[in-house]
Amino acid sequence: MPKREPAVSLDVRDVSKSYPLFFRRRDRLLALFGFGSQRARKAALRAVSFSAKPGEAIGIIGENGSGKSTLLRIVAGITRPDSGDVYARQPVAAILELGMGFHPDFTGRENAILYGSLLGIPPKEMATRLEDILAFADLGPFANQPLRTYSSGMAARLAFAVATQVDPEVLVVDEALAVGDGAFQKKCVDRMQALKSRGKTILFCSHSLYLVTSFCERAIWLREGRVEAFGDAAEVVEAYSEFLGKKQPVSGTQVQARDTSEAHPVPRPHLRALETDPALENWTSGEPLTFHLNLQVPQGAPAFHVGVSVDTLDERCVFFASTHWSGLPPLLLAKDDRVSCHVESLPLGYGKFWVNAFVFDDTGLVLWDRIRLPRPLEVKGDRWNPSLLQVPYRWRL
Repeated sequence: MPKREPAVSLDVRDVSKSYPLFFRRRDRLLALFGFGSQRARKAALRAVSFSAKPGEAIGIIGENGSGKSTLLRIVAGITRPDSGDVYARQPVAAILELGMGFHPDFTGRENAILYGSLLGIPPKEMATRLEDILAFADLGPFANQPLRTYSSGMAARLAFAVATQVDPEVLVVDEALAVGDGAFQKKCVDRMQALKSRGKTILFCSHSLYLVTSFCERAIWLREGRVEAFGDAAEVVEAYSEFLGKKQPVSGTQVQARDTSEAHPVPRPHLRALETDPALENWTSGEPLTFHLNLQVPQGAPAFHVGVSVDTLDERCVFFASTHWSGLPPLLLAKDDRVSCHVESLPLGYGKFWVNAFVFDDTGLVLWDRIRLPRPLEVKGDRWNPSLLQVPYRWRL
């Protein structure tokens, strides 16, 4: 086996995996008895290699069917590769398909102990952690009810609580944040940040490019089972966004859907209105523009970040700014207030653009609120312009 750096907590070398293709039930039955070994196969992973260090988060991005879930299952030890080598510092905890490692007829309490045993945690040690796990999952009376009575969000909360409470050296997460409300997402992000700060490695698969660039130091773009790009998260996401843009319009700063749950354990700030100065109908491309975010901040509300964006009608981001990306500390306002973002020159090109405002949590990762001006900003000119920006230029002949 090749020599690896001592500081590496996860090392994947030339991993490949393929699955047989079955077109009839009879073929699947024959394969169970060892017949049909020459059957056609679908390659899920092709010579994938990367490594991660303690305290590092690696994002996994790619289209559906690119091999992301297969890679996570191999790292988690659920599936074996056909070839290649995987080293992961133990213990490894995985949050993959909802309910994996759970029994539908066991209660939440019993499933927590079962999942812990699958992760290699002795029953006595799990017993000491059980109450903390159930408190984080916030199941209430459902802790003693069968898992089949749980919603997808409740099952995800329990899985995340167990996987992170056992203090893994490597945490594998596959879109776990997509099934919970904002309160759950906030708890997950805080827990993962804490794991990173303690030197744990996180392998994080998500379709939210904003989360990948904000949370992960590096990213892997998988395309048809191969590593298309691996490196700085922002650079890999930019390359992936450009690739997607050639296939269909997408936003380069994807954000999660707005949290629509009614009950929150802590009152949160939210947006009352978004205004511009001057008003959009009086503004001309290239002139200064100020965005005013009018906020309602309940008493005792936690710290937060805000942001603004200008997008095309097909959701391609032209301009984005946030207090988090600017390196400012989280806002902690004691009353309703206004936060403004001034742009000295916004040289938008010909067309119509949506203007949006956002409220994020104190990490800048979880979206708490979002509003959009009811009518798009329309930029006109003497003639149609194919570009999104009107940048000053001159010819020299």
